[in-house]
Amino acid sequence: MEKATLDSVIVWNGKETSEASSVVTPWSLVWNDEFNEDEIDRDKWTFDIGNGYTDANGTFISGWGNNEKQYYTDRPENARTEDGKLLITAKKENYQGYGYTSSRLKTKGLFSKTYGKFEMKASLPVGKGYWPAFWMLPEDDRYGGWAASGEIDILEAQGSNPGEAIGTLHYGESWPNNKYTGDHYSFEDGSTIADEHVYSVEWEPGEIRWYVDGKLRQTQNNWYSKGTGNAANFTYPAPFDQSFHMLLNLAVGGNFDGDPTEETMFPQSMDVDYVRVYDLTGRPYQTPELPEFEQAPLPDDAKQPLEDGNLLYNTGFDQEWEDVDGIPGVENTDYWYFLSIPDFGGKANVSLDQIEGRNFAKVDVEEPGSQPYSVQLIQDVSLGKGRYYRVSFDAKSTGSRPVNVKVGGGEKRGYSAYSNSESFSLKDGVESYEMVFQMTEENDLAARVEFNLGLSKLPVWLGNIRVEEIPPVEVDPDASKPELPTGNLIYNGTFDQGFPDRLLYWHLIGSGNALGVDPDERVFSAKPSSETDEAGLSQKGIQLKALNEYELTFDGVAESGRDIQIEMRSKDGEEVYATETIPLAADWEKHAMTFTMPDVTDMESQLVIDLGGSTEEVKIDNLSLKKKAGPPGANVIQNGSFDSDLEFWANYIHFDAAAGISSEDGQAKILIGNEGNEHWSVQLFQEGMKLKPGVEYTLSFDASSTVERTMEVTIENASYTRYLSEVAQLGGEMTHYEYTFTPPVGEDTSLKFLIGKNSGSPIGVHDVVIDNVELK
Repeated sequence: MEKATLDSVIVWNGKETSEASSVVTPWSLVWNDEFNEDEIDRDKWTFDIGNGYTDANGTFISGWGNNEKQYYTDRPENARTEDGKLLITAKKENYQGYGYTSSRLKTKGLFSKTYGKFEMKASLPVGKGYWPAFWMLPEDDRYGGWAASGEIDILEAQGSNPGEAIGTLHYGESWPNNKYTGDHYSFEDGSTIADEHVYSVEWEPGEIRWYVDGKLRQTQNNWYSKGTGNAANFTYPAPFDQSFHMLLNLAVGGNFDGDPTEETMFPQSMDVDYVRVYDLTGRPYQTPELPEFEQAPLPDDAKQPLEDGNLLYNTGFDQEWEDVDGIPGVENTDYWYFLSIPDFGGKANVSLDQIEGRNFAKVDVEEPGSQPYSVQLIQDVSLGKGRYYRVSFDAKSTGSRPVNVKVGGGEKRGYSAYSNSESFSLKDGVESYEMVFQMTEENDLAARVEFNLGLSKLPVWLGNIRVEEIPPVEVDPDASKPELPTGNLIYNGTFDQGFPDRLLYWHLIGSGNALGVDPDERVFSAKPSSETDEAGLSQKGIQLKALNEYELTFDGVAESGRDIQIEMRSKDGEEVYATETIPLAADWEKHAMTFTMPDVTDMESQLVIDLGGSTEEVKIDNLSLKKKAGPPGANVIQNGSFDSDLEFWANYIHFDAAAGISSEDGQAKILIGNEGNEHWSVQLFQEGMKLKPGVEYTLSFDASSTVERTMEVTIENASYTRYLSEVAQLGGEMTHYEYTFTPPVGEDTSLKFLIGKNSGSPIGVHDVVIDNVELK
């Protein structure tokens, strides 16, 4: 190649050159579509049809989760090849109940790739409401639902802002705890998206680079993925270490560029000249390196902390400044601002309320909207790159409801997140909450601390809010570890967390043996060099409680039949609480070990797995240790006999109902004058019940009514997902009721007796009595 010559000057990577050596590339073409055929190649592309999708819970999400207005079709009117190009055309027409049509093509199930160069040459439509995109999604959601498994936006554009192209990564946890980072690129020399440009990414392990017309526009290497119920992030560079497929689409309307106006021209097309994919063959792919962030100094004009270290001002909602704005119409709210966003269906108002002598901001939500950020309470802070911060606050509601808290950038930073978007479950009583994060982006002197209060109509009280810089956070993997949200007491039992050995929280036993986790297979393996060598692994800090029954499960395989030994030991290793020999076969099988703790509680016990005694290779994965049952006769419900009046119980009476709830003679008595218009208009409930996943529970209670009626009985989480939903037929005699259920996950739940509207309503004045509530 060094001896080759060029006949004329060419443009390569955005620069003119006549040197052949300058066009040497390490990338080799492995897939492409030049769109030269008469029809779209159905061996390369498939279509999404409709205006939304069905999520993992079976709920239809309209507008593709973005309030988009188009109906996607595979008609040639919306997607066709013509003159060597793919034309994706958006039309304004009535079709299937929608006002616009367009197309979305994808290679899912036909072509996907891990790492490489992905490139499109295209011209894009201009006008308010157009949202063209060239992007990538994982072939399989290996790390969880969107965006825990990642999304790579190679190119997005806003039709109302044609002078810019946008590239973004989505990652973190599943919505709404996801995160995104990206950048805008302004075209040079007055060019716009309507002109033909080449958009590409070069994706290597631990680094993704965006190019426009061959010029590097941004580089990202700072991302993470965390699964629901995981103790730590998946091993970097997850989630961008798996196969992704490509998508091409032209959306109309929605959250990104807003809806079209009368001036928006229809029809218009996204004209794609080609899509090409390359593999890196001229050199090896780079080795991922987890990024580190040194602390950056903050300038003098940064917002300074108060004497107590708080970076937020006026968190007692009791101060006024002459030159500082607050929430319009609400005194003592200087430095705060409040948003209810009609574009996302939010409608709310804020006032101040006193709780135990302290001022709280009270947010009454009239319309919760479609996003957590439909309603927001915000204050700006100055954050420095590389520094650690703690966000803490006190909060309550009138029942179980979620609140999302995020620290991120404003409009100039694309509203990108600096912290995780953490969801907290509020209860009917003031509790304290906190989260910790490291600022890994550049200094931001106007970062936003957001309390996102959408998705629920229940009111929220917020007070004692603090953001303070703290020393770097160090995690002790051997410390006592509470159970995970899934109920699992084993951390990283899937050997896919920690960097780079995937053995976070584990200790290897023995040396000189082949012990470890293969990065591709992602299972733990051990192959002792001799039968007398020590080989195994252990985990410390496991919380075991007296007289509780536990079950340890795992998947295992051996070269041929052989045994392994599993023990639960005390912190010092001197006492063995449980031991069992497990035979492994030559094929993967699930194994289980059940044991009951003696009459001792050890919050720092250890699991020891002995894999020695044979030179045959052993592999294990998916370790889980969960509580099966508490001590005999333990009742999850507190004060179910109502001997302590209504302690631990709460109630709710909607404005359309009339009722009074009290405790009389060791029973709960509900006097109902008007049952209201909803089944939930009158409620007696108990919150904060921590249930074990996969464990069978029986709810029992006695109840009666002076008038025959039905009463709904539910056990549900903060998002109103029901794990038990029954209807009890009440009459004049005290009757015993029992219901059995098995929750799929371990989380805070509430037992609710819904005594509002029923099948016989209206039924007039009557009394309902409830007693002897047990959940075992």
